[in-house]
Amino acid sequence: METIHTILNEMQAVCRKVDKDEYESFVQLLKQNQRFFFTGEGRSGLVAKAIAMRLMHSGKTVFVVGETTTPAIEKGDILIVLSGSAKTVQTLNIYENASKQGAKIFLITTNQEALQNSFCHNGLYIPAATKYRLPSEPATIQPLGNQFDQAAHLLLDAAIIDSLSNENTHETLKKKHANLE
Repeated sequence: METIHTILNEMQAVCRKVDKDEYESFVQLLKQNQRFFFTGEGRSGLVAKAIAMRLMHSGKTVFVVGETTTPAIEKGDILIVLSGSAKTVQTLNIYENASKQGAKIFLITTNQEALQNSFCHNGLYIPAATKYRLPSEPATIQPLGNQFDQAAHLLLDAAIIDSLSNENTHETLKKKHANLE
């Protein structure tokens, strides 16, 4: 039980340090009536898929980059990129190409410098540890990028909840949940 308490304390510390304005800009982005595309590599990619699914439940048009049914991204679409380092080659290629098509890029990362990239329209800095264990990252008992991935999941799920209108209740979201299971 001590491990779970330590992890919960780490999550609380990381999430409390997130900039309120950056978080609110993400909430406002989710309220837009646009097509949303999600991408990320490894565990960050799994978190991106989980958040994409939850956003779809709220009634938005959502796609995951790399799936066979994902259409071409277009001007005005929104690409949400999850990357702890924001240096993964494939991720960089995806958001550079999306930017060339006129999509808006929202980056969720631990890399503050990457948020200044010309391709990035906006973003959310999460002050969490990654697999690189840079001096600026907080200490953690968790391996690799667990701390970033967990914080991203918590923050993005909360942002979806904050973006929901009063009409989007548990029952309306449940209607959009997969029923072929």
